[in-house]
Amino acid sequence: MSSTGYENYTENNYGKKPRITNEEYRERLTSWQVPAIIEHFGDLTGKIFIDVGAGDIVLGEKMAELGRPKTFYVQDLSQPSLEAGLARIKAAGFDISNITTLVSDNFNFENVPDESIDFAFSNSLFSHLSIDSILLCLRNLSSKMKKGSKYMSSMIVVPNEEESKSYDWSFLGKEGTNVISYPVKDPFHYAESTVSLLSSFRTGFTVEAIHDYGHPFQKLVEFKKK
Repeated sequence: MSSTGYENYTENNYGKKPRITNEEYRERLTSWQVPAIIEHFGDLTGKIFIDVGAGDIVLGEKMAELGRPKTFYVQDLSQPSLEAGLARIKAAGFDISNITTLVSDNFNFENVPDESIDFAFSNSLFSHLSIDSILLCLRNLSSKMKKGSKYMSSMIVVPNEEESKSYDWSFLGKEGTNVISYPVKDPFHYAESTVSLLSSFRTGFTVEAIHDYGHPFQKLVEFKKK
């Protein structure tokens, strides 16, 4: 990586270094995100949409494909990442007047009206969160979601119930799989049974399904607002 500000960023030091991506990396990320959003949400035109853990807003240049939301909330703990994303999108000639940034390290959505969000999305966010942090995110977000609306979040789901052990994904031999995930540190992984149990907590969401995502080893978990 070059001197564009992202050379010291990795998926595992999020929050310590700003996530400022290059074009090649953004295209790889959006190659999973855009098809998933279109498949599970449909056209975002005129909707209220939030990207939780948006980083430098890789979806910002994809509104022509996704449909232009009435309000596009982008939440992240890194203000420099969000600012870099806005500057990049604006410099590329896109209208950013519908984008509203939310900066917090504790999933503070107080500036979002209750029961206003049509669709919520996160890429890889839950791969960097403990169960307690995942529950915090869900609980804080749920009151902002319309009843019956969906939150799609990708996370690392191990293909067996060996959740207590580390898992080396390099055996897949694909780009981006030189990763080891863990039960007790970032990047976190979870078994399907653990993901399903998230429905038993009082978060305001139920776990509806675990979908394929296109990512080499992450899955897309569908949460539904009660």
